Amino acid sequence: MIKALKQLRARIRYLIDRAFAREFTGQLLLLLVLVVTVTLIGMTAIFFGLFSAENSNISGIHHDIDQGFWDSLWWSLNQVLPLRGFERMYHATGVVLAYAFFLSLMGLVVFSVLISLINNTMLGRIEALRRGETPVLERDHVLVLGWNNKVFSVLRQLARLEPGIKVVILAPREISIMQEALRVAGIQREQLTIILRSGIPSNRSELERVAMDYASSIIILSTDADDSESIKSMVLLASRNDWPGTVPTLTSEIAHEYNYELAKIASRERLQIVSSAKVISKVIVQTIRNPGLSSIYNELFSPDGNSIYVQRVPECTDVAIEDIAYRITDAIAIGITWEKQQDGNLRYATALNPEPDYEVAADEQLVLIAPGLPVHYVSSATGYQSQLAREGGSHTRVPRRVLLIGWTDMIHDILLELNAHALQGTGISILSGKTPADAGRSIEQHQETAFQNLGLEFIEGDAANAAAYAEMDLGSYQSIVVLADDWGDKGDIDTRTLRILLRLSDLRKYDKTLAHTVVELMDEANHDLIAGLGVDDVVISPGVVSAQLAQIARQEVLGPIYRELLSAGGVEISLRPAGDYVALDKDCHYDDLIYAAQQQLEIALGLRLARNNGEVMLNPPRNKTWRLGEHDQVIVLAQQLYQ
Repeated sequence: MIKALKQLRARIRYLIDRAFAREFTGQLLLLLVLVVTVTLIGMTAIFFGLFSAENSNISGIHHDIDQGFWDSLWWSLNQVLPLRGFERMYHATGVVLAYAFFLSLMGLVVFSVLISLINNTMLGRIEALRRGETPVLERDHVLVLGWNNKVFSVLRQLARLEPGIKVVILAPREISIMQEALRVAGIQREQLTIILRSGIPSNRSELERVAMDYASSIIILSTDADDSESIKSMVLLASRNDWPGTVPTLTSEIAHEYNYELAKIASRERLQIVSSAKVISKVIVQTIRNPGLSSIYNELFSPDGNSIYVQRVPECTDVAIEDIAYRITDAIAIGITWEKQQDGNLRYATALNPEPDYEVAADEQLVLIAPGLPVHYVSSATGYQSQLAREGGSHTRVPRRVLLIGWTDMIHDILLELNAHALQGTGISILSGKTPADAGRSIEQHQETAFQNLGLEFIEGDAANAAAYAEMDLGSYQSIVVLADDWGDKGDIDTRTLRILLRLSDLRKYDKTLAHTVVELMDEANHDLIAGLGVDDVVISPGVVSAQLAQIARQEVLGPIYRELLSAGGVEISLRPAGDYVALDKDCHYDDLIYAAQQQLEIALGLRLARNNGEVMLNPPRNKTWRLGEHDQVIVLAQQLYQ
């Protein structure tokens, strides 16, 4: 019996599915069958007192025809089909009943069609919103074109730089996917309004749909580390000459260094370009040479603490940089910037770490490291003379043996930067999932000339597995760098990095001295996970790049400043022994450091105190006194020196 009921249910379900498969004809037939079936079932109420004395006064039960088949049919049909007009035709002639039934049924159809149209319109509108097809009617918003893991850091930076800002994102992603990613990243807690649209950023009509003409800033991200779409968008924006109002600040990321020159051509010098590979490789190598440097960059690229600002200070006109250093008491002047006309467009030029005797012109602004604006100027008649100043000569170098763990697209840029700063014979070992032959060929494809100062060794293995280190003496390396490599674990790069660090921590637990360890992370939220694993410096690569993109988007003048600070051949931030600048074990002020650095054509930015777990103090208080030791360091802005 149960089996028979299951078979009947399956048969009925199959017939219903077939009816719906035949669309209108099948669905109409199914409707008729249902009406007839339910009506016949309803007619059985005659056997349960439908026309009994108790129900004789019920207005909805008519019994003037026969109190039998026809009256029960009339009652049941009107319960199945709520046709109000037809119900009032009781006892009319057959032709009139037919007309009434037809018209009442058509009225129900018309009403149903109306409801369906309203419903479909609303559903279509909602679906269009979900697909991101509706136009944007915003003004003075930030327009982000593209999508990658840096978008979250960009949004956080924008929210902190300008709380309440409106950001429109146009990316080749489904709206639901972007919404979920933003939710997981916790972006809804930030003070900004996000408007998502799905589309191709290099399509002119798509850009018009997101109010490109009325954006205050446009940021281009390399979707899935693919620069081709970014370059297309750059060509489209750079060729635009008919902006209806003020031209928005145009900023673009380039993921791969080999596309940088092509991107510069495409931009026509109208876009500020940030090369992810160049920036991160330089930061990593500078951190290898300067343990503790990551903390300085983390502060500079964060809206919290000291950051880079630009301000015109009228009192500094015709005043030398060496005197300004003592007269601005809550900021550090690290350079100048000025406007210039180029190809009919307004551009910004910058000079960091100018000569101490350089006098600021009236049309120049100061580049400052400060906790915020405005800065305060204090008049001073004479320059400061320090009795503690010393003339040091040490410079940071690449350690003699470096172990790179992981393989990324910027590995060649890292090697180029290492080669520029290393002494001849420096050994670089690269442990990755690539075979030595494949790794060697990959490096050779990007090489124009052989590395003069580096000796390369390629080791194949899974860095999270102890077997990979079986033939390796970890104690022989002065520096170990764990790169954000997704080899073998596409889901979460930082999870693989954590596994590698756990393995290294276990292998080095009995070592008396540990190599300086630098780690690249993709998510700042994972920073706390690596505490206690022997990591000295952490570089949050998306944060470094996104901070530049967001800050340049809101203040275009920062573009050339960051470019000079993080490009080969320019100036660099470096940590030097305190004994190279001032006498040790004697009370000194920040003014003593300023004076000593100026004698070496450098700018003192602060201190790194060894006794306080490597505490970094940028732009320290002018009235504070320290007694520095041999392990303390001075943070300076200096010209890069290559070997």
